[in-house]
Amino acid sequence: MKKKIYFLTIVALVAMLFFACKKNNSTSAPSVTTDAVTVSGINATSGGNITLEGTSPVTARGVCWSKNANPTIADSKTSDGTGIGAFTSSITGLTGATAYHLRAYATNGNGTGYGEDKTFTTGSQIKSISFYAAWAGGTEEWDITYDASGKVTKIDDMWEGSLDKTLNFDYSVSGKLTITKASDGSTYGLYNLDSAGRIIKDDWMDGGDYSSYDYNAGGLLTNGHEYWSSADHMKYQLDYVAESVSQLTTFADDGTTAKKIKAFNYTIGDNVNGLPQAVNDVTGTEWKALGNLFGKPSAKLVDYFEYWDPRVTPIVKNRSTYTYTFDASNRVTQADKFLSADSSTETWKYTYAN
Repeated sequence: MKKKIYFLTIVALVAMLFFACKKNNSTSAPSVTTDAVTVSGINATSGGNITLEGTSPVTARGVCWSKNANPTIADSKTSDGTGIGAFTSSITGLTGATAYHLRAYATNGNGTGYGEDKTFTTGSQIKSISFYAAWAGGTEEWDITYDASGKVTKIDDMWEGSLDKTLNFDYSVSGKLTITKASDGSTYGLYNLDSAGRIIKDDWMDGGDYSSYDYNAGGLLTNGHEYWSSADHMKYQLDYVAESVSQLTTFADDGTTAKKIKAFNYTIGDNVNGLPQAVNDVTGTEWKALGNLFGKPSAKLVDYFEYWDPRVTPIVKNRSTYTYTFDASNRVTQADKFLSADSSTETWKYTYAN
């Protein structure tokens, strides 16, 4: 009899534990981790990974941020889909030189779970860029105006200290960017944008031809194409290591033959102010990359790159090396590039909005 009572007691305890666990599992919020934060000027990238959905499907996920610790979805947040697994979040419209807290979140029918609290400090928006090289014959400067979200709205293009032209940026049509000359209202550029505001198509050619651009899940530019003669031609391919361009390959008109390769090395310094150094060949000019129009810039500052034509035998590599001048806030105010091929120098100077 005692054995029977003992056995029934054990069965009852197991049943209680089973139903208690079932009850807890049925009311659990998702489990999520927070990715590291990468800063580019007043924009940032993070994300998370939903490691446990719980017994209710994840209906919303993203990151939330605030100037206070442990932000919640009642604060500013992104919306980055549904379901379990990893996701990437783009954070825009922040204030320059400001400290923030950020957490990943995931919501299901039972509540919201949060990842670890990460802290980061935004950089400063680039206010102007000037460029000088002996081969250019003078100094060109771009003075940039942004809106509250960090979009470029106007650029005053100066030559030797005098205004050459003003470019106005119009985002009024959803998914479009039209750049016009202020002097006569003529169209200077017409672009299609993705949902993150990046250029995906550039109607710069005539007769319906165009160029287009691809990005990876982390918001980094990966390929550039040109469409002409009723065919797509690969123009550029970018490879990355730790969110910095490791190699840029330029292709001949056939779209398959590599004609120039650049291999990049970086300093230990973070590119927190978003200097657009590694994608100039793709964009055609440095000001186009401002405001992350061509995705995020490399996470680090370029130390040097080597470049060569892989069609030439034996391979002959040339090197371009950067040196930097910093201000009291550790911002780059001048970058000098020395080109070993002809022993010439190119100089960029930067000022900041905050």
